[in-house]
Amino acid sequence: MEIVAALSIAKTCLDLIKGVREAAKKKTLTSEEMTDYLTTLQDKIVDIKTALVDAEDENRQLKKELQEAKRMADFGAEFTTGEGLYWREKYPYCPSCWDMDRKPVRLGGPVHDVVRGEIWQCPVHKVHHITQQRH
Repeated sequence: MEIVAALSIAKTCLDLIKGVREAAKKKTLTSEEMTDYLTTLQDKIVDIKTALVDAEDENRQLKKELQEAKRMADFGAEFTTGEGLYWREKYPYCPSCWDMDRKPVRLGGPVHDVVRGEIWQCPVHKVHHITQQRH
């Protein structure tokens, strides 16, 4: 949005310059009017600079978000599935955290239960996941 605003202000500046140039040719501007036009033009150019700095900040933030999304996609590409969990390098990750928020949350554990198997817990949701064997 900031770039559109900067372009709009730039067009206004160009129109202002065109008007001042035509009035100067006709010698219809007083010194005070010329100063007012130049002051307005200077203010508009500052507005353009501000809008472009805002656009640069937004662009930088969007690039950062895109880089993080790519990193998460690459991380998720290494997952395997088994026993209802995502696995990476022999450790399980919470399927809810990954599926809902795209956050790779490694499960805590395991706690060994002779009857049920290995019990893993999501540190975020506090949900237990039971597996039969260690991967």
